[in-house]
Amino acid sequence: MRVAPPAATLLVLGVNTATLLWLNSRVESVEPLGFIPAQPSLWSAFVSLFVHASWLHWLKNALFLGLFGWYVERALGWKRWLILYFASGFGAVGLHWAMSLTIQPALYREGLVGASGAISGLVGYFALRFYRRKGRLLWSSPSRWGLAIPMWVGVVLWVLLQGVGAVLEAGQPAPSEVGYWAHLGGFATGLTLALIWGAGAAGEQEFLIQQAEQALQQGAAGDALRWLQPLLQPPQPEPNALYLQGAAWAMLGDLDEAERALKTALQRALEKSDDALLRPTADLLCEIDRLHTLSLPTLRALFQRLERYHERERALHWLEALTRHPETPERPEWLLLRASLLEQQGQTEAARSVLQQLVNDYPDSLQAAMAKLERRR
Repeated sequence: MRVAPPAATLLVLGVNTATLLWLNSRVESVEPLGFIPAQPSLWSAFVSLFVHASWLHWLKNALFLGLFGWYVERALGWKRWLILYFASGFGAVGLHWAMSLTIQPALYREGLVGASGAISGLVGYFALRFYRRKGRLLWSSPSRWGLAIPMWVGVVLWVLLQGVGAVLEAGQPAPSEVGYWAHLGGFATGLTLALIWGAGAAGEQEFLIQQAEQALQQGAAGDALRWLQPLLQPPQPEPNALYLQGAAWAMLGDLDEAERALKTALQRALEKSDDALLRPTADLLCEIDRLHTLSLPTLRALFQRLERYHERERALHWLEALTRHPETPERPEWLLLRASLLEQQGQTEAARSVLQQLVNDYPDSLQAAMAKLERRR
């Protein structure tokens, strides 16, 4: 499946890089362009997110932005990603400002610059959404990495490091170049939005689906069903889980259970207009020769979607399966549609053969009369 590029992440990377290039040739110090707690304003808070002290400063931030931004944007979409990014940036500036007024007055007249606070918000969202993922820390051989740890462990260690740094620096007469409070403020904002948007439940669902898919790839259908069980509880079983459940039952040879799960998945996908799920679900029903058991409105809706995306080959494959069953009341309609698609594909002889079959099998039907007219052209 084609994955869309992370447009918002690339946009922010580009704007920050362009800003650094532009400022590099015009000012000696960018600190006055940052957020200064002694002169607070929303505009300076916004501008500070795009200003960096040096190329090294920006490259370090760009590395984290590219890494976490891509994952988070895939999960959220570009609109919510931008909300998360800028809300976290303002949250970072806000905590930095509050700390300069209370426990660390040395920050009061210093300018805060950099995107790290906003990026910390992405880390906060990532920590909850992808807490099940693992990262490899050591290169154990030319083809693999070793010593995997859960991502949440690395994030917790990073947060502790920021907290320790902030506490140790609080009593110092001069601040360091690291905005510890800004990092913590951005992280807290991102984590809060992740909780509001249900990132934890979404992450758990993705993990269970991923484990079930891996089990099916390994031929372990029973394991796949166990992974899927939490996602199949009423009243609203997850459509992707239903599809994988159908695939698992098909692998186990229980075609009745497979049909039941796949038809439910298909109905839910139609309700949600989830075209990405509709096609593989219908393909699997076709593979187990149960496509003809779908209702006429459902089948028509499926073919309308195939027509929208010009997927004639898939439509012909489905129609071939549908027309294998003489007992199906709608078979004349499917034969006529199959002949029409074959003609559009340039397969004139095959189309005529299907039309002849329609006339022979259903001589008194309306579709047969239409087939006779078509053959006279």
